[in-house]
Amino acid sequence: STMSAAEPIFSQGEDCKPGWTEADAQYNEADTHLAILGKPVMERWETPYMHELATAAASRGGRVLEIGFGMAIAATKIESFPIKEHWIIECNDGVFQRLQNWAKEQPHKVFCMTRIHCLKKPGTLTSLISSRLLKPGGVLTYCNLTSWGELLKTKYDNIEKMFQETQVPHLIQAGFKKEKITTTLLDIIPPEECKYYAFCKMITPTIVKD
Repeated sequence: STMSAAEPIFSQGEDCKPGWTEADAQYNEADTHLAILGKPVMERWETPYMHELATAAASRGGRVLEIGFGMAIAATKIESFPIKEHWIIECNDGVFQRLQNWAKEQPHKVFCMTRIHCLKKPGTLTSLISSRLLKPGGVLTYCNLTSWGELLKTKYDNIEKMFQETQVPHLIQAGFKKEKITTTLLDIIPPEECKYYAFCKMITPTIVKD
């Protein structure tokens, strides 16, 4: 790709959703990078951070839902914990095929899904992305390295301030309580050629449902 590290990954108003499902999942030969529609999706250097997220997600055991499979970095870590079930939603066909093959080799029951509407019963999950579906005491963790990376290049030099100002209001709007939102920081040095993230820290949110 000729995209420079300084350019935004997505142009203003760009919508990749219509073609995302059927687009090629471009894993490089060394299996260190995944791109879809020319956009970087995941890179192997993220592993320490993905493991932090996975540890938070699996911290209550039970039934865990993961949104996006990518390179199986977080998923494999989640499988190392004493959970009951592992549900994974992946909307790209090529990545989903890799997920199905991976799932056969795992120690826990893995449910592979392509859409979140497969889950309809509220209060069934210990770890999830939506307040409505989480059990009381369940935990949410998440990241958006492309958006956060852009904010940390253009608007913020403090990652905790970025999270408080751009994320916490949406979490409260989604039904979580401010006092149940905590974060931890991870020191990391992204490779210079990384197009989407250049900041020297990453943030792991842990949000607990009342």
